[in-house]
Amino acid sequence: LNDHQNSPLSVVIEKYIEEKGSIRTTSVKEIRHSLTLLIEEFGDIPIGGMRREMTSKFKGHIMKIPRNRNKNPQYRDLDFHKLVELNVKDVISTTTVNKHLSWCSSFYEWSINHGYSTINPFKGLKLKQEVRPRDERDRFTDLELKKIFGKENYIHFTKIEERRYELYWTPLIGVFSGLRLGEITSLYLDNIKEISGNHREKRWCFDIVEEPEREDKHLKTKSSRRIVPIHNTLLDLGFVEFIELLKKKDPSRERLFQELKISEGSYNKNVSTFFNNRYLPNLGLKTNKKNFHSFRHTVSDHLK
Repeated sequence: LNDHQNSPLSVVIEKYIEEKGSIRTTSVKEIRHSLTLLIEEFGDIPIGGMRREMTSKFKGHIMKIPRNRNKNPQYRDLDFHKLVELNVKDVISTTTVNKHLSWCSSFYEWSINHGYSTINPFKGLKLKQEVRPRDERDRFTDLELKKIFGKENYIHFTKIEERRYELYWTPLIGVFSGLRLGEITSLYLDNIKEISGNHREKRWCFDIVEEPEREDKHLKTKSSRRIVPIHNTLLDLGFVEFIELLKKKDPSRERLFQELKISEGSYNKNVSTFFNNRYLPNLGLKTNKKNFHSFRHTVSDHLK
């Protein structure tokens, strides 16, 4: 191995991430998580020493990792090899295994181009997927939606009387628009405006756009840039009047849900903790595959 190929994995991983530059904090976290698994499996070995038989073994091991290992107190403090030996039933999904393998493969492609490796031992290792990734999330049924938005549950748990505006409005916006949680929580007041379309009068819309001068706003992909008409039900519920009240109360207010604080690059934390960890479990609707993001699938299926 030459000097480059002798570099420890950890050093090259940092160089790789550094070069990724301006991607979202969550993506950096995801990449680092996937690539750190290599160090957990093999130790901080020279990058050029990775061989095909090693990566096959690695693939077998990550298929045995328990779901939510960092959140579950049972697994949180166990090291990688201990976790693999546990042979638990509830393991990470095929999509997650493939995501890890995919980042490892991209990392080694980059390493070949930069002289750190002569081969990509991860090429072609991904698992065949029986279920499309988008089908691994469950939709909400009509009955479940009735339970979620039934006023006796909804008014009580979202604490709208205590001015928890964000808990009340975000699920409603989600179910009537299919917007991602991060797109809703990062809305600025000027992203909500009346826009006139071809051959039709003005209509209230969400303008989902990445704004370089606002570093807290990120779009997931380029095609996420779009204009979404605001559903009549949201207008009937007084959404526009609510915005006018916010502006009146504080003319200097910039964001729709200014009370939400940024954490790990997004404003989602409070809402997702409330909805996924408290509200759905309280209603007996929480499963591994049901969470706030299920609104997005529910809407797209309904529209199809």
